[in-house]
Amino acid sequence: MKIDKFYFTVILSICFTLLSAQNKTLELKNSDIQIGIDYKNKNYLVFNGFEVFYKKPFQSQEWETIPYKHNELPKTKDFPYNYFNIKGKNYLVYTGCGEVYEFRNDSIIRIDNSFQHKNQFGSCSFVYKDEIYYFGGYGLFTYKNILTKFDFKTKEWELIKYNDYKNIPQPRDKAISFLEGDYFYLLSGYSENYETDQVTGAGKQLFDIWKLNLKTKVWEYLGDLKDKSILYAMSDNTNSYQNQNSFYYDNNCIFQLDFENNKVNYFKQENKFFLSGFEKYNYENNEIIYSLKSTDESVRNNKIIIESFKNYSGKIVKTENLISSFNSTYILILFIILLVAIGLYFTSKRKKRTEYENCITFKSNTFFHKNKPINNLSTDEINLLSFFFSNYNNPIQMNEVVDFISKNDDTSYNTLTKKKDTILNSLKQKLAFVLDINEDDLFIYQKNNEDKRIKEIQLNPQYFNFKN
Repeated sequence: MKIDKFYFTVILSICFTLLSAQNKTLELKNSDIQIGIDYKNKNYLVFNGFEVFYKKPFQSQEWETIPYKHNELPKTKDFPYNYFNIKGKNYLVYTGCGEVYEFRNDSIIRIDNSFQHKNQFGSCSFVYKDEIYYFGGYGLFTYKNILTKFDFKTKEWELIKYNDYKNIPQPRDKAISFLEGDYFYLLSGYSENYETDQVTGAGKQLFDIWKLNLKTKVWEYLGDLKDKSILYAMSDNTNSYQNQNSFYYDNNCIFQLDFENNKVNYFKQENKFFLSGFEKYNYENNEIIYSLKSTDESVRNNKIIIESFKNYSGKIVKTENLISSFNSTYILILFIILLVAIGLYFTSKRKKRTEYENCITFKSNTFFHKNKPINNLSTDEINLLSFFFSNYNNPIQMNEVVDFISKNDDTSYNTLTKKKDTILNSLKQKLAFVLDINEDDLFIYQKNNEDKRIKEIQLNPQYFNFKN
């Protein structure tokens, strides 16, 4: 009887071990990864560093850890490379555009004659006619709307010219994109934000949708996104991918986009899609591979998960229009409103400005609002406003404003910049209160024509009137 119990225990242990092995999940200690699908050799690939990579055959349940035989990638803290599978070959391309590496025989070999451009971070990358393309991105202090292509013959990148530059998308990075036949679809992204003092940093989110004909190189504006909540809390790991002839985008839930029929389907599974990233769809097995980061924000662990796409996506919970649309009645109303607005504009231009309009007038070294002097400004605020009026018709660089405030002041530039912000913000609050308008409407902000890194400021002539 004791022997029977012993064999039963052994058999149970073996079964448990086999079951555990069949469900083995690859868990990595950081989030700097890249996922690939090698269709020629029927393998899933995970790149996580510069010493080893991970491989799992499509039909296997076990991940293999394999040391590189040779690796020419320059070692960095992260893993800044995009993965591509073209004609049975595997490539890793620098995310900022430039360096191109081929992964073969457990080695990574550099094949390009280029360099790290560092000009298209956050670009949309895709493969068209077995060639690698990058659209847009951010680098060298500017957002881009260029299209570049890697030439496998010359081993160099080339700029693709559009046939109509009058109708092209605004420069951007971190956009959502899809490829269908000869058409490249572009949705959202981030671009220049003229409402902030920062030259770099978070840009302004866009909601437009475009289509590029890759044969004619002509862009077409399709409209604006109707439900802007689709783009809620976008991150660097936000991903778009294609399942056969359908387009999908993950961000807190799955969105299936149908450009032709102007529809978007919503799939919802709680606490799943917001944490997933690096999704790749396996069209041979109808599976999806992705990373699922830990819910503990103090660690950067990621699990690599493979499951059927049906199980991953769940069921459709609702369907909405993808693009905002207007019927003929709305268009007619907008046309009438436009005509009325144009009429009012030209009528107002013909009227002579008077001192009783809602603007601040500077005359005889005093500021007035509706013929009443403004007496609540400090000496620093009066001096700064006088400086703006002395340059009434000319934009002023922000560093010039700091230089003006720094007269007879030997403190550091950072301290003077903070002082400038304090005086300017206080001045804006007081003037906005007098005029009863939004603070952001008081000044016009713009980029310097010669150097886009330099920000300029100027009084808004709508609310300020200069009289000698």
